[in-house]
Amino acid sequence: MQNEEWLTSAGIDIGTSTTKCVFSRLKIERQSGLSSLPQFHITERNMFYESRMHRTPLIGDSQIDLGQLERILASEYSNAGLLPDDIHTGAVIITGETAFKQQADVVLHSLAASAGEFVVAQAGGDLEAVLAGRGSGAEARSLHVKGQVVNVDIGGGTANAAFFEGGSCIRTLNFHIGGRLIMLEKDGSITRISPPVLHWLKSAGFTMLREGEVAEIGQLRQLAERWSEMLLEGIQETVDWSKYPLIYGNPDSRKVRAETEIAEIWISGGVGALMEQESPSNLAEAARFGDIGPLLASALRIAGIRYPVKLQAAPEAQRATVIGAGVHTAMLSGSTVFADRMLLPLRNLPLVRVTWHDQPGEELTAIELGVKEAFAEGKQKYGGAGTEACKFAVIVPHLSVCTYPLIRRIAEAAAASAIHYQLEMAVIICENDIAKALGNCIHLITGGTLPCVCLDQVAARHGDYVDIGEPVGEGYIPLAVKTLVFHS
Repeated sequence: MQNEEWLTSAGIDIGTSTTKCVFSRLKIERQSGLSSLPQFHITERNMFYESRMHRTPLIGDSQIDLGQLERILASEYSNAGLLPDDIHTGAVIITGETAFKQQADVVLHSLAASAGEFVVAQAGGDLEAVLAGRGSGAEARSLHVKGQVVNVDIGGGTANAAFFEGGSCIRTLNFHIGGRLIMLEKDGSITRISPPVLHWLKSAGFTMLREGEVAEIGQLRQLAERWSEMLLEGIQETVDWSKYPLIYGNPDSRKVRAETEIAEIWISGGVGALMEQESPSNLAEAARFGDIGPLLASALRIAGIRYPVKLQAAPEAQRATVIGAGVHTAMLSGSTVFADRMLLPLRNLPLVRVTWHDQPGEELTAIELGVKEAFAEGKQKYGGAGTEACKFAVIVPHLSVCTYPLIRRIAEAAAASAIHYQLEMAVIICENDIAKALGNCIHLITGGTLPCVCLDQVAARHGDYVDIGEPVGEGYIPLAVKTLVFHS
């Protein structure tokens, strides 16, 4: 019996400034003990191709040029000696200000559908932060230091911070801070100011910085210094983010573990890659990329000297996010799955988590009610009635005790709910190793009339999305839990 297999993974990053891709080999190993079921694990990740940096093609200021993007990627696939059919897994991620462009979701899903067999589409600052922290090496570094390692990925339009401790991300934080938020000519003429910072510039006293005006290098340095201070101070903040108006999204103070100190701060992204270079001495040097990226990198480096925590450019600075997307996105289900193969692949299913209140002596009833409430919430939020396919998946969280009567009650509640809401299928993701038993119960209860997919040993959060691929090799199923966020 074959104990290992290799998959080819693609990572594609469409950023504010640049578009790039990487290709990797992922080693899948079958591991089992004397008294345990076989498990499949990704045990090795080898990146074998990195594209050059391409300027992200736009039509005007507000729309991504899908046709040109497709030509760029076709060229890189050819250079790597690959066809889309050679790709087993991976991710297309849209980052920074690009996620704000018109039809960003259409572009993202179109590229994901054409990039390979199971390439998922991902967007959102929180996810971008995590992927960059994995790709830069900050996640792995956090296993070896006491305290948190914070990776701040600063590109053209956003700065996304991920806080890692003990090999896990404990929270994220996102800023409208980036090198291309202000674009200028080498004589200091400002050609564009991005909408997210227009109001802030006025309220912060930078009224002299306007499109069509000529900026002085001192003014731009002062702006870069202010952004650097806001960024570093905001990372330390644990309660009140209202003092930092360029933070966007929804920072969750409940995720902050104030008792754990920050040990290191890594800077990745295009700005991180510039931190090792000398500070610009004049406007021509400052605007050599047509933006204020070099000034922001210089200001961060200088601010870091005054900062009590060590600040450094990440080893994989400029390609951190795309490495994270291509090398660290894929997951595998447990080995005991139940899936009607005709249903796969499934893409972009929102996740609804089962919750219940412990009631001594009434545990089965409480969990059964929780399953029914999860299906009701999924139906209310995501539809899926009549001739439409199921539009959501239900997560069954970790169960301290898994007995057959409990699995049977979960199956009865799931089957009854799916039939009641006229769903074409039931998709259930379990944290315990019970998917095959649960799927068989649903099959028996419904006489095989309700198609279902049951996967296990997958950790996911309420509100995330999941892509589920077709079975590979000995039956393991690749999947990706992700966050999809587009801005209007």
